[in-house]
Amino acid sequence: MTTGLEADQLDGLVAHVHRVLVGEPDPPVVPGRMWSLGLYKSVVLVLFLLRQNPVQEVAAGLFGVGQATVSRRWNTLLPVVEKVLAGHVPGPAEASGNRPRV
Repeated sequence: MTTGLEADQLDGLVAHVHRVLVGEPDPPVVPGRMWSLGLYKSVVLVLFLLRQNPVQEVAAGLFGVGQATVSRRWNTLLPVVEKVLAGHVPGPAEASGNRPRV
């Protein structure tokens, strides 16, 4: 998958992002009124941008939206996705298995 996550992991992430958005006193977006892509595809878009690092215009074509839409989703949801994943992403030492530098 283009996100690097299994389907159940992606479902869990989207559910967690939804809970964060609903729980914020002044959310950047309201999940029930999520744009044409919807929350699920918007989170997939952000993960796709993070993992594949395409030009936003390319992502726009693949997701069937305009570049401005991609930019808005990125700016709005990236901080929320980062917040949700903060406790689950290993640091550099942990990710490298604490191997010594060469």
